[in-house]
Amino acid sequence: MNVYHPKVTAWLWLLGMLFIGFLGSQSLTKDWLETGFLALLPVTEQKPEIAKAVRQHNEQLNRKVIWLTGALTSKDAIAHAQQLKQQLQQSGLFGELMLELPQQTMVKQYQQLFSYRYQLLDAQTRLTLDNNPKDLLAQNLETLYSPIGQMTAADLEHDPLLLFSRYFNAQNPLKLTVEQGIVILHDADQFWALLLTDLEDQYLQLDKLETLLALVNSSTAQTQAAGGDLMVTGMPLFTAQGSDSARQEISTVGLGSSAGIVVLLLLTFRSLRPLLLSFLAIGSGLFAALVVSVLFFGKIHIITLVFGASLIGVADDYAIHFVCDSFGAKNWLPRQGLRYIFPGLVIGLLTNLLSYAGLVVSPFPGLQEVALFSAVGLLVAWLTVVLLFPLLLTGFKPDHQPLILVCANYWQQHWPVWLLKNRHWLIPFLLVFIAGGLWQLTPRDDVRLLQSAPAELLKTADKIKQLLPVSQENQFFLVSGHDINDWHQHEQQLLERLNLLTQQHKLMAYQGLSGYWPDEANQQTNYRLLDKILYQSGLLKQYMMELGFSGQAINTELKQFSEAKNRSISLPEWLVTADETKQQLWLGCDVERCLSRVVLTGITDLPSLAALQSLQGVAWVDQVEQLSSLFARYRLSVSLLLIVAYLLVFSGLGLKFGWHNALKITAIPVVAALVSLAMMGWFDQLFSLFNLFALLLVLGIGVDDAIFFFMADSSAALSNETVHDRRASTSLAVTLSALTTLLAFGLLAVSSTEIVHAFGFTVATGILTALVLSPLVGHRTQGSWEIKPS
Repeated sequence: MNVYHPKVTAWLWLLGMLFIGFLGSQSLTKDWLETGFLALLPVTEQKPEIAKAVRQHNEQLNRKVIWLTGALTSKDAIAHAQQLKQQLQQSGLFGELMLELPQQTMVKQYQQLFSYRYQLLDAQTRLTLDNNPKDLLAQNLETLYSPIGQMTAADLEHDPLLLFSRYFNAQNPLKLTVEQGIVILHDADQFWALLLTDLEDQYLQLDKLETLLALVNSSTAQTQAAGGDLMVTGMPLFTAQGSDSARQEISTVGLGSSAGIVVLLLLTFRSLRPLLLSFLAIGSGLFAALVVSVLFFGKIHIITLVFGASLIGVADDYAIHFVCDSFGAKNWLPRQGLRYIFPGLVIGLLTNLLSYAGLVVSPFPGLQEVALFSAVGLLVAWLTVVLLFPLLLTGFKPDHQPLILVCANYWQQHWPVWLLKNRHWLIPFLLVFIAGGLWQLTPRDDVRLLQSAPAELLKTADKIKQLLPVSQENQFFLVSGHDINDWHQHEQQLLERLNLLTQQHKLMAYQGLSGYWPDEANQQTNYRLLDKILYQSGLLKQYMMELGFSGQAINTELKQFSEAKNRSISLPEWLVTADETKQQLWLGCDVERCLSRVVLTGITDLPSLAALQSLQGVAWVDQVEQLSSLFARYRLSVSLLLIVAYLLVFSGLGLKFGWHNALKITAIPVVAALVSLAMMGWFDQLFSLFNLFALLLVLGIGVDDAIFFFMADSSAALSNETVHDRRASTSLAVTLSALTTLLAFGLLAVSSTEIVHAFGFTVATGILTALVLSPLVGHRTQGSWEIKPS
């Protein structure tokens, strides 16, 4: 402070902000906002191959949107779907729209695989040939004489045993009604036409998410106006709803905090200067936090901005403490005011930075972003106050005594007296309250709490899932092998077990590549099976003669079968003919292994499926369970971190102010944290890893409140002023800071996302408790000093 020159420091601040502005002009021109839910989650701690499978699985889910247009007749449902398709095409959001089934693609696939018909047998055909081959021929005859026999008869000329027709139909086991090439679903009330879409870009920007929501709303309104109905589901829609909710919460928290600060500062100071300077500190901090975070992470999540908006209530604390000090000294000068509060500002900043540093150890990218954003925002807000305020507050001295100062001073004088007078019953009550709340505290580590979807959206998704049971679960199997044959053997063993589970109704359906493509050894086995049972035995010849085939046709079939003896189709060749869904099951081969995914639909018994990971080359991947377990493990680790942080603060304060004083100061955030935890237990609030990070913030804010009351006594002693003057201005600053911070974090408690709500509830209760207890620090019972309002 002896070499402090306000004009020099003000120029330093201006140069620093210009530099940050230049960086912002470079970084904020690109796409810097992340909106996807999965970006909040940590990278899996599993092996690289599992991480790759999880990433590919998520990318597949992140792009698909399912639309169902409903009407009383299938004809009307199709008409609504055709109108909807045109609307979606015009939006430019979708890279692929499928209303009519791709007949040409299916024909091409049929032609490419047909020459391998003797090697490609579906599982049911192989089973029938092994047990009773005559049943296969009888089934063919039954099919030919059925109402759909005319459609099947067209295949007889080239495929008399209908082997390839069976195999080809088995590629799509779900039997769906098709009209005019469009899939039609039916429930008790109406018909539904299916339209599948894939987003052109899985990393949707905020404006595109808004476009998607608007598109869903407008399409729903148009379809209903035409007498139909519309249901939509898909991960992008959940992301869009979450982003829209977060944007509204940013407005609520930001505007709420700003309005609270405006009202409080105008009522207190009756001047625009403190208000404008406070917003200068806040604005500088938030802008610098945004620029630095984008530069460091490349993109930041919209949830980070929700927490960043709440930073308004903390960043203005430094400004409030500075300006409120003007009430605590006669002939107040800004430079002298800074000298008095500077130690408290430094300790407050360090404890807050320590609190946010605790978030850096989190494995969750979202919390790491919040940590950097908040730390930078607070640091720049602090620098704005220290470097700029002494110059811009020159000549400022309030000439009134606001009512809130009278109330705050009365509170800090009389409230501690009442607490100390009744400590004999208050302390036991507090201990019982804390113990009872902690007893009822139940951890919940479900990762799904990170996202809160509207009930209507969940209801629609469930109804679509009942009508169209094809949506993949988050859980899947990862199958590996040293080579193609080894992998195929492992996956076949898994599929056999999954087939048993489907028969036991523990699983609706599953999909694995080896269920469609037999390896080369199995292809030759299939050929030999046909040769032995149907061709050499004469059953084929007898069957064809009964159907009226000529001798020439029979000889042609025998010749074609003989020529196909050494044929086989490799997996890469087969994948070229497969649809995208099947292609995405294959993860490829490297030097060490070959990998594939087996995806699941309609799980009803998770433990039975998880038990199958005991099979050789099979790994069970449950993202929800793995991330929830990660939540639980880190909750225990952060509990220890929390204790260490409080001990570090106590040690630092002890070395600076003595152990007795350090104990009194640290007791405030400790009790505040315990009361906050107890409140969560009594009010049945969510308790998870995120609440512990919130308690790190309670540490920083609680130490702030206590240290300023402690410094009020020390500053007054050094400047030969009355303790009451310093405590009066300090109580005003602490009260205003607590109120603005409560507005910010308290507004987080109205969030629809349960974890954000719990974070806000934890910080708000902790701050309120610290506010109530902090006047006990440095309190003296003798003497009193009253301020009368002007």
